[in-house]
Amino acid sequence: MTTFAVAEQLYDALIVWNNEDSLTVTEVSYPFFQQFDRNITTGTYSSSTLTYSKLTTAIKNFADGFVAVAAMYTPSGGGLAEQYSRNNGTPTSAVDLTWSYASALTVFNARAEKTPASWGAADLTVSSACSTSEAATVPVVFNVNVTTVLGREFWVMQRT
Repeated sequence: MTTFAVAEQLYDALIVWNNEDSLTVTEVSYPFFQQFDRNITTGTYSSSTLTYSKLTTAIKNFADGFVAVAAMYTPSGGGLAEQYSRNNGTPTSAVDLTWSYASALTVFNARAEKTPASWGAADLTVSSACSTSEAATVPVVFNVNVTTVLGREFWVMQRT
């Protein structure tokens, strides 16, 4: 489920920032963080700062919103669909696919800050080609649009 994938990505970022005891706002990530704090500036924010707390709380709440949308449109029998109609939330694709349930398990674990033993590539050696400013980069900006449908807000993240 796409909503679970977005939420899991955000929960995973929270795990990383928690492990690092800080988060860094760069010129590239600035538009993302600005959605949660209009007065944010580039820099590194320690976990002991109010800015860190404000950002991580807002991002966790944002991720929770994606899970809430999935929960709202999950039928009482619990059958998870792969896709839902953007117009009314009804399932529009196959139900009971294994990966839909797997994504539910991984997003719930990520929210609980539980990671598999293989998560994080602890012994990975980064190639010098990747750790230089000479490496190729591609700027990516995510814009979030809020739409109210049937009295509920829907958050749509688009990559530009």
